[in-house]
Amino acid sequence: MKSRYDSTEVMMLLGISKVAVHKKAKKKGWDFVWKNNPAGGGKLKVYMSKSFDEKTQIKIFLKENLTSEKFEIKNKANTEQLAKTDEKENLPCLLELKGWQRKTMDARICLYRVFEQLEELHGTNKAIEKFIALVKTETLPEHLLKLVPVANARSGGKNGKRTISRATIMRWKRWDRQGNPVAFAPKSIEKNKIPVWADYFLKCYQVPQNICMTEAMEEMEKILPPDIPMPSYDQVRRFNNKRSRLDRERGRRTGSAFKSIKRYRQRDTSQLLPTDVYLCDGHSFKAKVSHPTHGRPFKPEVCAVIDAATRVVVGWSAGVAESAITVADALRHAVTINDDKKYGGIPAILYTDGGSGNIAKVNSDKIVGLFPRLGITAEKGLPGNAQGHGLMEIVNKSMWIKAAKKLLTFCGKGMDAATQRRVYLTVNKDIKHKGTSDSLISWPAFLKLCQEAVDDYNRRPHRALPKITDQQTGRKRHMSPFEQWAMFVAKGWQPEEPLSQDELTVLFRPRQKVHVKRGYIKLWTNSYSHKALEHYHDERLIAAYDIHDSSLIQVWDTEDRFICHAKVDSNKSDYFPMSKVEHAGKERAKRRSKIAYDNLDEIEAELQGVLDIKGVQVQEVIEASALSSQTTIDREELQKEMEMEPEWEVPMDDAAKYRAWCDLDQQLHHGEAITDKQARFYRAFQKSETYAAFKMVNEDLAPAVNQ
Repeated sequence: MKSRYDSTEVMMLLGISKVAVHKKAKKKGWDFVWKNNPAGGGKLKVYMSKSFDEKTQIKIFLKENLTSEKFEIKNKANTEQLAKTDEKENLPCLLELKGWQRKTMDARICLYRVFEQLEELHGTNKAIEKFIALVKTETLPEHLLKLVPVANARSGGKNGKRTISRATIMRWKRWDRQGNPVAFAPKSIEKNKIPVWADYFLKCYQVPQNICMTEAMEEMEKILPPDIPMPSYDQVRRFNNKRSRLDRERGRRTGSAFKSIKRYRQRDTSQLLPTDVYLCDGHSFKAKVSHPTHGRPFKPEVCAVIDAATRVVVGWSAGVAESAITVADALRHAVTINDDKKYGGIPAILYTDGGSGNIAKVNSDKIVGLFPRLGITAEKGLPGNAQGHGLMEIVNKSMWIKAAKKLLTFCGKGMDAATQRRVYLTVNKDIKHKGTSDSLISWPAFLKLCQEAVDDYNRRPHRALPKITDQQTGRKRHMSPFEQWAMFVAKGWQPEEPLSQDELTVLFRPRQKVHVKRGYIKLWTNSYSHKALEHYHDERLIAAYDIHDSSLIQVWDTEDRFICHAKVDSNKSDYFPMSKVEHAGKERAKRRSKIAYDNLDEIEAELQGVLDIKGVQVQEVIEASALSSQTTIDREELQKEMEMEPEWEVPMDDAAKYRAWCDLDQQLHHGEAITDKQARFYRAFQKSETYAAFKMVNEDLAPAVNQ
């Protein structure tokens, strides 16, 4: 505190006007001297601080020394040791304190520093009396008075008790001597003791059925020992709320659902170059389209290949179901570089999930697999770990699902249930009466939609890529995948020498190990032969086939040396060779037929009244079924309808369609009548490209068959 203060300084310290300062000085008899006004003009009164009354001295002292900024700085210097634990006093670490404990500790330390200033002037006992009087008369500055109820740590919070006792100040002095400011923090009153019934509750609550606490308590009551009292609902609720969300969900969620709330690891791709790592994943398209063969509604399978460094979708394919062929075709598209497609190349690593198309031997086998023949290291993700394949999951959401939402037949999450049902009924009605529906997008239109979705994705800014300044808007935005790829090219990166069309044809022919018997090779239901194969009797060779044309296969030995081209020659299961696509279609049809037959057996059993009712005698069931004679009549009529010849349907696969057309052609040639539906099929199929292709193959094979 200074010895002299001019009237302006007193005015600022006391927070009153200059006129009020002069009135107060005259009333209290403050001593003063005159001095020249440094601002220029006239004299200025300078008051002697020793003549101030006690109340004014305290206010000026507190205003000068107890500003909030000073105490924040001082407290910051004194709290450097807050993270240390005083083992002698069993004090907690600062990081273990709760928010209300830290606020109380800070308030106590701040008020104690005020007391220390008074103690230096007046001694301990007199300083205690003056400090208590300042608090009681509310003479302290307002920001310090607000800390008093917080320091008391009593109920009422800010509106709590505003008094400080002598015992409280002495207790603060004792805590200050410990040298650890954490001693000023109040002790936690929370009870962290685990109740004896906790294990029984968790056993009933942490189950994958996700039952509520009330149901878990009902089950707990059945297994709780008699010597343990049953807790109330509020006790269980408070105990469960104290546990973390992760602990509460443990056992109630498993696999990827539980991992979705745990800490995750973000994989850095900034050090990768294009074609270093490709990711491949199949996705069930969330909208129904027209089947390319029979025209009925179905959800196709789409497969995309994405470059991890640039996020460019370098390749994609679509098929009727998840298969090795769809994956291989998507990879073929990814490695292809030509005038129409400037991006892509052979990757060093291909990261996939455990889907059937990815792990199929035709792709992953170490000898005949497509991946090893291209020099690609195939890595498979852990099952049930969708987070590890996060890049592809984002692509599926922002590309395939976004494209599916453009169609009226969208059947994914978020679609209006009433509209979805109305579209479903409309499509089924159209298929039943017309064989097709205007609500379904055709297969060529679907492929065009997929290509547009891929192009839009590659040109759209991606949040995972760096930011650039848009040349048109002048604003910052993220780069698009195509722009990121172009940036690598501009820096000098170039993909490896692209594969030629002949190399693509050879490499992307699937391979399979075959057994040679007397110059013949059996592949699926077809037999292939060549004179050179006589020298490899009873040996294992490798056959490379075209998935769309099975009239010819390439034969290689186990050291990857070419032997010959084997043609379909004998032991044919069909009139003409059945390709891999046709074979896969037949196998899929067999599986679907089996499911349909199982459902038909169940329906017939229900119609015949075959019931499994425990406790009911067989005689009673027979009598119940004989109550109405109408039931017997209906059953006989149903049996007659089932024995009737079924209505003629258009075959599903191309080969069957061609055979059906040939049969109809023979019937017309012999003058037999055909139905209107058969006549429409006969005229339409004759104009299709499929008919022309099959007819050409049939004409080429006819001379060999006749010989």
